[in-house]
Amino acid sequence: MTDPGDWVVRPGATRDVCRIRLMCFPQAGGGTLAYRPWTALLAPDVDVLPVVLPGRDSRYSEPPFTDLAQLARAAADGLRPILFDQDHHVPYAFFGHSLGALLAYETARVLSETHPPPALLIVSGSTPPHRAAAAGPTCHTLPDEEFLTEVVRLGGVPHAALDEPELIRVMLPVLRADFTAAETYVHTADAPLDSPVTVYTGDTDSSVPRAQLTEWERVTHVRPVRHRVFAGDHFYLDDARRPLLRALRDDLQEAAQAGRAVRR
Repeated sequence: MTDPGDWVVRPGATRDVCRIRLMCFPQAGGGTLAYRPWTALLAPDVDVLPVVLPGRDSRYSEPPFTDLAQLARAAADGLRPILFDQDHHVPYAFFGHSLGALLAYETARVLSETHPPPALLIVSGSTPPHRAAAAGPTCHTLPDEEFLTEVVRLGGVPHAALDEPELIRVMLPVLRADFTAAETYVHTADAPLDSPVTVYTGDTDSSVPRAQLTEWERVTHVRPVRHRVFAGDHFYLDDARRPLLRALRDDLQEAAQAGRAVRR
């Protein structure tokens, strides 16, 4: 059985003073590295907890999931003791990029069955759940070389990654598992979340049709659904880090205030 601590990296020491916890879900093939620098820039008000998925980082030896719904239930089981820590109970928010956005959404749905929902769900670089299955032809069954070429074309990894064979060797099993999870994902109709949703996107991200982003409003009862656009493509998280984190801080501050008001 997995220990709850295996599911997150706690790079900072803000647990006892934070006003909100932020769980960060990685993109397909990704790990926690992209989110670790956020800790110092959002502390101490935000406890940034990058989510560690099986098959990467400290859980490299574990087989990655190929079913998004099963992964969401496993993540919910692992995160529940951390999010609902009675010794320091604060609101929590989810941030997910690309495949991580769908995983964050599905994990929020699972948790909401028995616990308070996130004070904020931030979805980045992703089509809405009901559009995911129709996003295009599948590639997870292709031979390795064709698969990698298609993943790069779709914006799943930077083109420069192809010049690093050792990196590709390590990433390939997780990438294939993640794309299997994404391409076989079926959104089941369910009650919308009782969480505010904010949609982030890069202004030149060709992997996500801009017209579909407004359809994220289907997953929540709460209005309005906020949209934020940053300079950059599908990998804008690094290129636009400063404006991204400024916006993130503002959104989380608002969510923390609203979350505390609800708990009173």
